[in-house]
Amino acid sequence: MSSSASTDFRCEERPECLIFTLTRPQRLNAITAEILNGLEQCIDALENQTGNRGLIITGAGERAFCAGTDLFERDKLSEAQRAAKSDRARDLLVRLHRAPFLSIAALNGLAYGGGLELAMACTFRMALPHVECSLPEVKIGLIPAYAGTQLLPAIVGPSRALDMMLTGRPVSSEEAINAGLLNRIATADTPLTDQAIDYLTSMTQYSKVAINAIRDCAAVAGSRLSEHGLAVEKDHVVRVGKSEDAREGVAAFREKRKPTFKHR
Repeated sequence: MSSSASTDFRCEERPECLIFTLTRPQRLNAITAEILNGLEQCIDALENQTGNRGLIITGAGERAFCAGTDLFERDKLSEAQRAAKSDRARDLLVRLHRAPFLSIAALNGLAYGGGLELAMACTFRMALPHVECSLPEVKIGLIPAYAGTQLLPAIVGPSRALDMMLTGRPVSSEEAINAGLLNRIATADTPLTDQAIDYLTSMTQYSKVAINAIRDCAAVAGSRLSEHGLAVEKDHVVRVGKSEDAREGVAAFREKRKPTFKHR
């Protein structure tokens, strides 16, 4: 896709990835229907690609990655329209979570409510040291609406997730990385998006066939070994082992050169 923008978001095309930026710093990058439209366009473009590029999502400004849904927009909607927006956002974030490309949420500032849900829908999360994360909906008599009640326990475990959701408290980047909610802490001396691109390309340089097989296997893994998980791994081992990329990778290893994967 060509680079696109609105007053609410900017989608920039790079050779390595698409960068989707929420551009409402004056409203803490709160999620609007227009932002959902833009994110859907980015996902469409990446799902239709042939190469192994990914998506980086970040926010404009220094205060917030995203503070959640725009409550001012919410107040203008009927009950049916509110439910429809929640359904659409939830479906879109689940689609992002299951997408056949890698995604990184680059947290430049606080990630609250729907903003944290957006980050959790990505494959990975990295953040600047000052970032805080929270699902504070309980404080205003609501619950996480964009799959957060499912994503957070899957990432940090049910006990930690309940602690966060029932208190609504913010957690620091240090606590978040110790809990597994964050994957990387970025440094403050290099542009965050540059660090996110480096992180992304450290993975997308490899075979897309192998990457997607590993993701499929990890998706069915539980806290204990299961026959189903082992069977999924076995099937992928056979399939991936027969691929052109596997043959190229083994040949490159033997010849002491960098492999040139076909599916990247």
